[in-house]
Amino acid sequence: MKNKSWIVTLCAVFSGVSLAVVQNKVSPIMNILMETLNIPMNTAGLLSSIFAMVGILLAIPASSLISKIGVKKSGVLALCMTMVGTLIGVFTTNVTILIVSRLIEGTGVGIIAVLTPSLITMWFPSEKRGLPMGIWGSWMMIAQTIVFLLSGFLSEKWGWQSLWWLGLAFCLLSLVLFVLFVTEPEPEHNYMSKSDEKISTMQAIKSKSSLTLAVGALIFTFCSFSFVSWITLFWSNGTGWEIAYTQKMISLLYFIEIFYAVGIGYVLNKVKNRVNLAIFGYILYGIVGFLCFHTSSPALVMTLIFIYPLFDAMIPSVYWTVAPQTALKPAYAAIAIGTLNIGLNLGTLLSAPISGWFVENFGWVSIGYIFIVLGVIGSLITSRVKFNF
Repeated sequence: MKNKSWIVTLCAVFSGVSLAVVQNKVSPIMNILMETLNIPMNTAGLLSSIFAMVGILLAIPASSLISKIGVKKSGVLALCMTMVGTLIGVFTTNVTILIVSRLIEGTGVGIIAVLTPSLITMWFPSEKRGLPMGIWGSWMMIAQTIVFLLSGFLSEKWGWQSLWWLGLAFCLLSLVLFVLFVTEPEPEHNYMSKSDEKISTMQAIKSKSSLTLAVGALIFTFCSFSFVSWITLFWSNGTGWEIAYTQKMISLLYFIEIFYAVGIGYVLNKVKNRVNLAIFGYILYGIVGFLCFHTSSPALVMTLIFIYPLFDAMIPSVYWTVAPQTALKPAYAAIAIGTLNIGLNLGTLLSAPISGWFVENFGWVSIGYIFIVLGVIGSLITSRVKFNF
């Protein structure tokens, strides 16, 4: 059972990574899209973040979908919908159609973002959930490492559409692995559903702790996706680095973050008060984010490349791990994960357009101040999270 739980988890995480490649392909080529499609910063930001709108709408329904048709069918549906959206996007230069295709792609992440942590909750008891959730917490970083590492070479050789083909290839491989290896545990070994009681969605979403965690998640992804959307342009302008070189440095940042996320997951299995890590991490995250958008020193930028990912990994790793325990009862764990995803996706949706507007009107320094303010607020909100079981 132990080996099977890890095989299922790793295949499901890879599916999440594949869909995150599709989601994050816009950020490293934002400048190319603005120039090629002749669009302003806020529209380019919308192309990046509109992906999250479907994630918001599907966060709770995805939980019901998984319970009705099962994990395997839900995962296959997620991957197939994303591939359909990608194929539409790759053959158009019309901005409106491209935005619609991003919404279709977002269906996949909306489902998989609930499905994978739900699977982990099914296969692992709460005391052993930290490490697999920490690995799951690295899904975005792995994808960001891949797209920032390859975007310069691919876009220069085959145009911006090459990133769309890359995402499609990942999804096809994930589909094969998902069909072959991903399954739910037997009922007697399922740590999510201990009974056959009927799940009331309206009752489940009344958990104050789940809603509080979702607000904290909104703040985190607003900061995190504001960073990934604009840091390439800011660091290139400030340091004088070529865009391609900056992309490689950001790829290094997210590569480092993968190891931080796994390490934090290991720590989460050892500590009792997991929430304290996020409370502490939020304060330092705000300070480090402030510095990222205030320095033009190549030496300091290189230092931040190693510091920033520690706190960018810490907060979501904690949130994913504790989310099931904020449910009113174990049977409602998937709804709690869905509620968390509403916050994560709403923050993603709002991040690039709003931060892009601030940059255009108040300069790059404004994003740094946003980090400081939201870091304090995020810490205070996280301190209010309580466990129900």
